[in-house]
Order: sequence, then C-alpha cells, then structure tokens
Amino acid sequence: MKNNKKGFIWSRLFAFLAFIFLLITIYGNWLEHKEFMEEANNNIVEVKVIRKFAVVNLLEGPEFSIQIEAIPESHVPTKYNSSMIRVSQDFFERAEVGDSIAGFEADGEFYLESHLKEEIHIFYILLMIFSLYPAGYILYWMMKIKPIREGFGIIAKVLHLEKVGNFIITFVIFGGIVATLFYFSFTEGKDALENGYERFFGDNHAEANALILDKDVDLNSSLHGDHEYYISLMYRPANQDESIFIAKGVPWPTYNRYTDSIPIIYNVDNPYQVFVKDITFWDIVEIMMTDTVLIGTIAIILGILLSLIPYFLWRKKKYGHY
Repeated sequence: MKNNKKGFIWSRLFAFLAFIFLLITIYGNWLEHKEFMEEANNNIVEVKVIRKFAVVNLLEGPEFSIQIEAIPESHVPTKYNSSMIRVSQDFFERAEVGDSIAGFEADGEFYLESHLKEEIHIFYILLMIFSLYPAGYILYWMMKIKPIREGFGIIAKVLHLEKVGNFIITFVIFGGIVATLFYFSFTEGKDALENGYERFFGDNHAEANALILDKDVDLNSSLHGDHEYYISLMYRPANQDESIFIAKGVPWPTYNRYTDSIPIIYNVDNPYQVFVKDITFWDIVEIMMTDTVLIGTIAIILGILLSLIPYFLWRKKKYGHY
C-alpha cells in the first residue's frame, strides 16, 4: 500500500513538473518569437538579385531561390548559406537579375514578407501543439471541483456524449495519429513520386551537358549522418538564349563521380526539372537509404497498423477475442 501511495505521489509530482517545464518553454519561445519579429520589423532593407537558382533536391522537384550576395561563399543551399533565399515560383519568374527587392533582416539573415508570415504560421502551430498538455492538466484539476464536474456531466448528458464518447476519443487519438503520419509522409512523398515518375516515364525530355560551378555538402547532424550532396551547375536548354542555374541534389557516388561537367536530362516543358542522366547501382542504394524513403515507408507501415487497432478493439469487445 505504501509503494502505491509513493508511486501516486511521484506521478503527480512528475506531471506538475512537466506542466511547469512546458509553461516556461512556451513563454521563452513566445519571447524569442516576439523579439525576432520586432527586430525584423525594425530592420527594413533592400537587396539586389545577383543570380537566380532553381534548387532540385535529390528526390523532389524544383524549388526556387534568388542569390543576394555579390560574392557568395557557396552556390548551393546549405543551412549555412544565407545568400540563397527561397522564394515562390511566381516571385522567381518576375524577379530579374539586378532588381532591388525590399525585405527584412533579423539574426543576420534576409526575409521576405512571405517568409515572416510563414514563420508566424509555424510558430502558432507549434504553440498549439505544445499547449495541449498544459491545457489538459488545467482541465484535469478543474474537474476536481464539484460544480464544474457536475456542469460537464449535465452537458455530456444533454449531448449524449456518454454514448459516443469512447468512439470520439478513439477516433481523435488514432485518427489524428494516422492522419498526421500520412500528412507528413505524403507531403514530401507525393512530390518525390511525381518527380520519380517524370524521371523514368516522362516523354518530353532532352539531354544536355551541364557545367559544374560548385560542389558542397549540407551536413546533417543526425546520428546516421544523412548528409545532402549538391552540385551547382549551369546549362542552356535548347531553343533558349540564356543559361539557367541549378543546384542539384545528388547521391554521394554521383557527387564524387563528376568534377567539371555532368550529363543531364531535363523536362523540355519545365527546364528547371533536371535529372542526372546516368544512375548506378550504388546511386540507387543511397537513394533507398534517404530519410524521405525510410520515413515514408515506416509511416505507411505504422499508418496501416494503427488504422487496424480500432477494428481489433471492436472485435475484442464484441466477440471476446481478436
């Protein structure tokens, strides 16, 4: 009996400490976000477009960037390269080399207004997620107050929540987990599948020999060291007067195989969609070991398993066995 009482006290103490820790974390992040936004809004700057780059990651299709430093240290989108600014395709197509663009500077980096809106959007999503436990903890102790508990009981009775409560809880928990897994895996996975289909089954392709301008590695601090290898290249599509610049993500064997130039395939309708022409067995092995492929595969398996749990719980309740 004493052990049960001690365990109960420790569990309550841990729950309280977790509540305090999350409140401090939320408040600290809110202050940091507030300071960041104030610094950005107080530092309106203008920069010049030095070069336009399409960034084609290893598995996904093209994203678009502008380069804003006259003598950049790198022509590839590593996390340390603040000279390459991600922009929308519409902005990319409207911008011309030499244009001055207005934006904001904070923490030594340049932000467009769209970037700040995205920062705000992400911040409030994370704030909502991290606030779930503190809100639930407060609600738990509110339910200890008899009038509030009785009030919730009346509402539950009027809305017949006692009949559908278990179903709603099961649906929210398992449905939310499954939806989250599929959302995050297919947001990236969908683009990778579409890009892969274009690579192997697209019917409007042309070949070119691209000049390699720069090579660099975006180092990943994860335990398995899933680094991203980029080759910055320049080529001129057929029937176009100007060359275009691409930062292409490649597997490690391809990164080491080419030094001065590289044969490529590109989509004639979208010349920013570029693929390395020659793929080796070791390239394929490297691709299969990427986070996108591994996480996508695991998410699909977990999604299938989790979606089956409510069915087996229903069978257990109805038949007494799974």
